[in-house]
Amino acid sequence: MRFNRVVMLAAAAMLCFSALCAEAAPRVDTNIFKWVQSSSRINYFFNQEQICFKVKDGQVDTSTLIVPVLKTYDDVQIKDNVSKRRWHMKSLEGFEDLIGNTEYIEIDLAASKALVVELDYIDSTWYPLERTFPRQEVDIEGLSDKSYDKQFYTAIIDYASRHLLELALRTRSDISPDMQAELQKKQELYIMEKDEPEKFAALNSEKEKKAKKETSNNGRYNPIIRK
Repeated sequence: MRFNRVVMLAAAAMLCFSALCAEAAPRVDTNIFKWVQSSSRINYFFNQEQICFKVKDGQVDTSTLIVPVLKTYDDVQIKDNVSKRRWHMKSLEGFEDLIGNTEYIEIDLAASKALVVELDYIDSTWYPLERTFPRQEVDIEGLSDKSYDKQFYTAIIDYASRHLLELALRTRSDISPDMQAELQKKQELYIMEKDEPEKFAALNSEKEKKAKKETSNNGRYNPIIRK
């Protein structure tokens, strides 16, 4: 399943804005956009109905996530963005109604890197004021633990790891029963490791004992007996 920007924009139209206060931050539909965190200036969300895996050569590539991201700004962040645009002599048309930005991100789970493929600044009607294609790569592990970006990407990866099978079926509904079973098992082990570490450690210990016993029984462990 390739990320559909039109679908995201339609879903985004469900954002509600306060009629009583024009400068209030938008209230986001959290049934669609999962809130992760808020800094003093930015609210971080990702679209939990659209997040999926990449398709490579017609197959689901579970090593790469496709993530639609939403960031909404407070008044200070909005003014800061407008000031920077003015300083760099960029167009300010429509930016008096700036409310944040959307991003299209690919996360390479194996390499722990995020690639910002597309970034759109948006207004209160969800109209893209400016569309850019930065192709900016972020080394997630190289970021400080206090970095909001690292915490955001880590939360997205955690969510995906807890919903492996769901995301895979969303990407392609015809994945094989064997792959479904493999992903379900991997998902359950991840959840156990994170939520029940003692149970996970005990399970691993039992697996190691079983492996050693099988190795011994197969004759692979042959101590030298001295006469």
